[in-house]
This record gives sequence, structure tokens and C-alpha cells, in this order.
Amino acid sequence: MGMADTNKLLKIITLLLSVLLIGSAFQLYTNLEKINLQNQTITGLVAETNAQKETISGLEINVNNLKQNLSTTETQLKNETQRRQQLEEEIINLTMVSRADYDVLAVDNNDVGHLIPLEVILRNGTGDLLLNVANVLLDPTLQSSAQTAVHVAREITRKNLADKDILINIQSPVEQLLISGGSGGSAMTLTTIAAIQGKTMRKDVLITGTINDDHSIGQIGSPRAKGLAARDAGVVLFLVPQGQKDEVGQIGIEVREVGTIEDAMKYALQ
Repeated sequence: MGMADTNKLLKIITLLLSVLLIGSAFQLYTNLEKINLQNQTITGLVAETNAQKETISGLEINVNNLKQNLSTTETQLKNETQRRQQLEEEIINLTMVSRADYDVLAVDNNDVGHLIPLEVILRNGTGDLLLNVANVLLDPTLQSSAQTAVHVAREITRKNLADKDILINIQSPVEQLLISGGSGGSAMTLTTIAAIQGKTMRKDVLITGTINDDHSIGQIGSPRAKGLAARDAGVVLFLVPQGQKDEVGQIGIEVREVGTIEDAMKYALQ
């Protein structure tokens, strides 16, 4: 190979190396640009993430503040409710003429009987009937049963009570008890009579049964469960509507059928 051919070959090699170098440099530049763009994207995402973290932190602070405010509000509401109840009790005490207390029988979802405190208060007023019930599932007839109870009590005592309000309080210490079919009617009637006449209910005698306008006592459900609850509470005499003594069966205490409120008064009032 002559000198001329050698020089030509060197030029070709140099040209090829230059092209490769330029291509590599361009590729490197392109890659660097992509890396810069990716870095910018990552930086933006990091900044956005930090901003979202700050937003979440702020929201968490707001949520905590709201929880504290809610807790404070609930406490204030509870205190206000207690103060309102105290004021209502004070007003009742100031206007109360007489009161009587007893127990009404109810059952839970498992058909187990329970005693629920029953209170009837007479106070100066305008002849209103107020029914206050707590923690008890009510049969729709309970309101009308209370009205019938007061009506019968007025007839028996011969008091029109136009200037008196009657408050009937039924507040169960256990939730989800059921007073069904107006079965507390006879107990409400007797307790109202006791309040009107200033008498006392016998706590060792309990009754279950509905109340009718003609003073008769109607049948109820779950008589045995209620009888067992009465027995376990120390009751010695359990009064039931006519025709239901056999449904109670032998429970270790006396079970007696009564047809009217007048019959029941002989045993339950003293």
C-alpha cells in the first residue's frame, strides 16, 4: 500500500471516529436532557408530595380540633340536659300535689320478664296527661292505654282533675325492653288511683293486664315470663287477667285472676 492510500485510509478512519464521537456526544446530550427532565419531574412530585403531607397534617389538626370541639359540645349538652332535668324536677316538686310509685312488667327480646319502675305524679296544672318513657320499646297502644288508665282512675275516684296534670314516668334501667299490647294499663290505673287518693301501692303484689273503659282487665302476652320476674323480685301475689292463671303455671308464689280494677284494688292498694 502506498503512502497515498495510507493517508486516505487514515482520513476515512478519522472521519468515522468523528462521526461516532459526534453521535455519542449527541446521545449523551439527549440522555442528559431526559435525566434533567426526570429530575425536574421527581422534584415536582416531591414538592407536591410535601405539599400534600402538609395539607394532610393540617386536616388532621382540624379533625382533632373538631373532635375536641365535639367532645366539649357533647359535655356541655350533657350538662345542659342534666340542668334542664334538675329544673324540671324542681318545678315538678314545687307544683306536685301527690305521687305514687309501682312497677310495671315487661319482657325483653328473649322473652325474659323484667320490672320497670312506674311513677305517677299529680301536680297543679290544666288537666294534661304527660307520658315520659325511656329505654322501652313501646307498643302503639301504650299512649291510648295511659289515657284509658287515667279515665278509669278518675271515674273510680270521682275526681275530674281539671286543675291537675298527671305525669306518668316509665324509665327502664335496661334498654330494649318491650311493653306490648298496653299490658301496663292495669298497673298505670292502680298507681294513678293511689296518687289521687294518697294511698300506697303494695310492692309485694304486682299486676299485669290491659285496661278497658268499662274497668275490666284484658289479657296480655308472656304471662309466665312476667310472673317469674315478679317472683324473682320478691313478690308474693301475682295478679293476672281472667283466663290466664293456667298460662302462668306453678311459679312458687300465689297467682290470682282479677276481672276488674276494683277487684285488683283490694289486693294492690294499702
